[in-house]
Amino acid sequence: MNIVIPQHPSLYKIVISHYLLAAINFLALAPMLALAVNDLGGHYFQPHLLAITHTAALGWGTVIIFGACYQLVPVILETELYSYKMAWLSIALFYLGLLDFIYSFWVFEPGLHMQCGGLLLLTGISLFVINIFITAKRIKKPDIYQDFILTACIWLWATAILGVLMVFNFRYAFLPQDHLLFLKLHAHAGLGGWFLLLIIGVSAKLLPMFLVSTKQKIVWLKWSYPLINLALLLFFINTYFFGLNKLTFIIVFLAIVGVVCWLIYVYQCFKSRLRKKLDVAMAHTLLSISLLIIAIIVLPFIIFYQLKVDVLSIRLTVVYGSLLILGWISSLILGQTFKTLPFIVWTKRYQHIAGSKITLLPAQLYNSFLLNIQFISFLMFIISFSLGLFLKLQLLVYIGVVCLGITALLYVSNVLITLLKNTET
Repeated sequence: MNIVIPQHPSLYKIVISHYLLAAINFLALAPMLALAVNDLGGHYFQPHLLAITHTAALGWGTVIIFGACYQLVPVILETELYSYKMAWLSIALFYLGLLDFIYSFWVFEPGLHMQCGGLLLLTGISLFVINIFITAKRIKKPDIYQDFILTACIWLWATAILGVLMVFNFRYAFLPQDHLLFLKLHAHAGLGGWFLLLIIGVSAKLLPMFLVSTKQKIVWLKWSYPLINLALLLFFINTYFFGLNKLTFIIVFLAIVGVVCWLIYVYQCFKSRLRKKLDVAMAHTLLSISLLIIAIIVLPFIIFYQLKVDVLSIRLTVVYGSLLILGWISSLILGQTFKTLPFIVWTKRYQHIAGSKITLLPAQLYNSFLLNIQFISFLMFIISFSLGLFLKLQLLVYIGVVCLGITALLYVSNVLITLLKNTET
């Protein structure tokens, strides 16, 4: 599989726009966290924390995944993207809704602003999902990668619909259960259904290519897919009707087994790789997987302390959310950006002159030194920030926020270097 095959001329601008918007949102996270440090020591259901969470999950993680999907999904599914106009309309509505949404959460005005923002977000997400589904319908031989990607889109849609219902519930209180219960469902539909399934589906196809792997046993993915989805469905049903209980531990165990199946597949890809030396981008990926494993280990403790009605569950929940959104997802993006973006830029600008003129390779488009410093600063962030949250030490939290700000500046700088660098030598 080759991700640098010729693409529709409109695709480049769409993809790059998503990368730049996501980078801006990532840059905004550090000052937002700095302003909300005092809130981090309390309950996770607070206006500033909700604004930061949605900036990270939607503005940073989801926006860049949308852009990457427009580039990679047609390649993975070996077909053309259905509609480029729909992609532009999707991001326009999504981003307008996101700005409205974040502002409404930050000042906590759960009225018309928040409702309009939620509806715009839902519309933008719906257009993305429809675009991907119609694209997928064109392929003749469905496979497990398509199953992961399309199911992830369904979970994203469900997450967005539930989120909009919760927004309207602030004013009209029509939902039959407690708002915090729906927040648990909303969060895990997004994290487990959207992010996890999408990451598994895309990584399962791309990792063997990046690593030049000679061994991939698809059977592990075929076990992972039903186990994770079954766990998510059981979590929804059990939590809605009975709340967290002892059965939740069994459900979490099913999800963990599903994730472990994927990790075995990933391990086999790394073990059988021909490209033995790992670059910093792949080191970011390994760190991302490590943070996911740590978050999974934390999850049963959260359930245990919530059943005991212990306040430690709240502190662990904040750490858990940070490990997933600011750790697992962010580390993966920070590394894989410099695996995918250089190929995208090189293909657009220089593939047509390759062979006739000497050009730099795609891997030479970004600054390796900046990427190395970015990895170190991000590692310092995740260690300091997580320990600060767990131990309730504001100094460590502030150090972590500063490190995150440095990481974001380095990331944005390197993205701009990749986009603007002249590859002719």
